[in-house]
Amino acid sequence: MDVWEDLVYDDDVLESLFKKCDSSGTLIPGPAGNVQAAMLNRLSSEEPKFTQEFARQVAQATFERDFNSNAWIWAEMYIQHHVPLTNAKLVTDGKMKNLNSLIEAKKSWVLPVVACLLKECKPNGFGDMQLTVKDPSGTMQASLHKKVLQDPEFGNHIGVGSVMILNLVPSLSVTRAKQYLNIVHRNVVKVFPADIQPPTIELVKQTPQPVIRLPSWAVDNKHVNEILKKFIPPASDIPPPSDIPPPSYIQPPTDQPSTSTEPNTN
Repeated sequence: MDVWEDLVYDDDVLESLFKKCDSSGTLIPGPAGNVQAAMLNRLSSEEPKFTQEFARQVAQATFERDFNSNAWIWAEMYIQHHVPLTNAKLVTDGKMKNLNSLIEAKKSWVLPVVACLLKECKPNGFGDMQLTVKDPSGTMQASLHKKVLQDPEFGNHIGVGSVMILNLVPSLSVTRAKQYLNIVHRNVVKVFPADIQPPTIELVKQTPQPVIRLPSWAVDNKHVNEILKKFIPPASDIPPPSDIPPPSYIQPPTDQPSTSTEPNTN
């Protein structure tokens, strides 16, 4: 018997398998999602559609599900209730649309305030975690420091479908076209788990004010508000003014606070 014959399955077996594996209707990120969409389209009980149209519809349904989840709605109401999320009041009117978006990471080396949904969580074998994060503007990769996972306030809630609110998170470049977020403990403001109950005004009001952990260079600077505002992505690729000290954590990943009161200019 040809060994390849063992790999042939009837359509009813494949349909049962895909129903179990893809009951959520979420497409695999990247080119593999096109193959998945074609296979799901073929197994559909309705008349098959063009693969591109089918993939677009699945992506739209996924988008609506992600940003209507309890965790995302919690983040919206939390930010609205705690309007001055930072002393710099970067979240205008307490609205999610006024947060920084992930797409801005292409032109900014620090995102002042960003909310993102976790789509993938993979331990890297060293205690840290590699993430795929998403917001309405798109998706990108992120590195999560192990100290965040070790903190019971955050670590117990981190998983696929949870939402994180981040503060002053650096964007590092692998190449000119690919960036990732380097998330350490001081960047995390709040984490909402995927299985959180629907929010109410009363529940949101019971939440404490967010704790904003600033890097040492910002703590020691009397004009931190003005500096933070300058981190909003510029209209061009012109480097930031030289009088703005680079964050101490734009270095190889570390979660140890700097002991120097002056930024490293080397």
